[in-house]
Amino acid sequence: MKKILIILGIFISTLSFSQVDNQTIVARYMEFYEYNSYSNEFEEISAQWVETIMDFDDDYYDISIDGSDFNRVYWEFEERDKDLGDIYYTQDELKFIFNYDEQKIYFYSEYDDGIELYTEIIVLSKISKK
Repeated sequence: MKKILIILGIFISTLSFSQVDNQTIVARYMEFYEYNSYSNEFEEISAQWVETIMDFDDDYYDISIDGSDFNRVYWEFEERDKDLGDIYYTQDELKFIFNYDEQKIYFYSEYDDGIELYTEIIVLSKISKK
């Protein structure tokens, strides 16, 4: 019985390690990138100081950009990639990555079926807990 409890404890701690904690964070910097099919690279379109507040929950996050009303977005945890971080997909099939090493959050959108690639990325940085 004791062995089962130890294994269960390790399994539960692994599950919680694979997902973002329920917390509120503030990102103060935002960068926009678009895919350039000629150069086969993402190019920065703009970068600016914008306050983004995100309140995370297991099944959704609430987001406010530059003082706007909060919007709720439902999501689901996909996997933990050792290089990228925690990967989620939203209800609209947008890709969302928390990169803990870089302290950045990546939003991938506008998936192109022809090239099998998201063509727009928003990167949030200068992150702190609220």
